[in-house]
Amino acid sequence: MQSQPHDVVVVGGGLAGIVTALECLRAGRSVALVDRDTPERFGGLALWAFGGMALVGTPLQARMKIPDTPERALADWLRFAELGEGDVLPRQWAEHYVQHSRSEVHDWLLSAGVKFMPAVNWVERGMNGDGNSVPRYHIVWGTSRELTRRMIAALREAAREETLSRAADLLAKARLAHGNAASRSKALRKKSSEPKFPDFSARCTVPPATGERAAHQGTPGSIACPMRRQSTPSACTTAPEVSPPATTSWRTPRSTRWHATRASAASTRAPARSTPNCPCTARTASGSVVE
Repeated sequence: MQSQPHDVVVVGGGLAGIVTALECLRAGRSVALVDRDTPERFGGLALWAFGGMALVGTPLQARMKIPDTPERALADWLRFAELGEGDVLPRQWAEHYVQHSRSEVHDWLLSAGVKFMPAVNWVERGMNGDGNSVPRYHIVWGTSRELTRRMIAALREAAREETLSRAADLLAKARLAHGNAASRSKALRKKSSEPKFPDFSARCTVPPATGERAAHQGTPGSIACPMRRQSTPSACTTAPEVSPPATTSWRTPRSTRWHATRASAASTRAPARSTPNCPCTARTASGSVVE
């Protein structure tokens, strides 16, 4: 059996133990009730009792015109029980009961749905003298068996509510722990995120005097040196040196006619594709060069 912590442990599942556990649960305590009997016999001897109790100053007594007071009930109690001055605890219990039996027993049972028979009877007169000087015996409707069943039902309802309350508390704590864990995880992710790279979006200016390339600069504090070495003109930056264009000749008559002039003009309008924007020359039959 797995051990579980509880605020209160009640030993004995009789009527007194059931009511004690019920009150503790309603007060917000976790309770463990231990009984030696089977669940079917839960409730003890109260299941077979008659179901009467001595109560003082109840509305039913007043309806029956029974003049009862706590002082009168205490005098009957001390005389019948023969309590002396040294019986401190029994006298304190007797005083407390006669003062609070109306509110803490009679009214409490009515609030739980328990009803009483419409009559108040005599009980415990005693063999060698009178016990109660007035009728105080109130009988529960349905006897003590009905009383015990109602108390067991109230106990189970209180236990269910206590379980739901604890489950809600655990759920709230779990949500709080999850929220804290999420916050810590977010903070860790923020701290362990990838480092920021320098800003490579540089501005490039060309000095008008020298015409040199300007170096790309990063953001302050990242990379202060030039990102690209200044380069000198090379084959990649200047036009390559090419050989002179090839000479194109046409066969023309010996004399300089309009055909030579036409050929020269055509060659000027249609330069060679391999050497764009280059002049084209033609040599006539007489050896003169026409550009």
